[in-house]
Amino acid sequence: MKKVLAGSMMVLALATVANQAQAQSAQIGARATVQQALTITAVDSLLFGATFPGTTRTVLPTDAASGSFTLAGAANAEVTLTFTLPANLVDGANNLPVTFGPTSAGFNTLNARAGQALINPSAVQTTRLHAGTGNLYVFIGGSVSPVAQPAGNYTAAITLATAYTGN
Repeated sequence: MKKVLAGSMMVLALATVANQAQAQSAQIGARATVQQALTITAVDSLLFGATFPGTTRTVLPTDAASGSFTLAGAANAEVTLTFTLPANLVDGANNLPVTFGPTSAGFNTLNARAGQALINPSAVQTTRLHAGTGNLYVFIGGSVSPVAQPAGNYTAAITLATAYTGN
């Protein structure tokens, strides 16, 4: 009986050692690179200037009177551009409709209105910041067509929101 008991304990001990010998572990590292925060600065307002009833006044994004924003962030990072556009410029209770066409906005990685890529400000756009500086310059124009609006100073806000896409 002692031999059977000793043999059983030996088998149990060998099984335990065998299981312990098979157990292994490994370790990897975890890393993250935090990029520069994305900033946006409003630079120039969109200026239609003096307008007259019955005459459409259009400002192109390439015109000196176009509105502009500057973005700064991580070099070559992909970003989205989302405009919130007014339907009217307002003076008290009076409205002056403002329109934005499919090429009323544009962007350039250089701080220049010339040479920009024209975009539709009514749709979300995706582009990249400059590969070296991390900057992007965004411009917007539009049109107003006063009909019977009273004389006055009509204003509204144009908002540009931007975010990294993670690409």
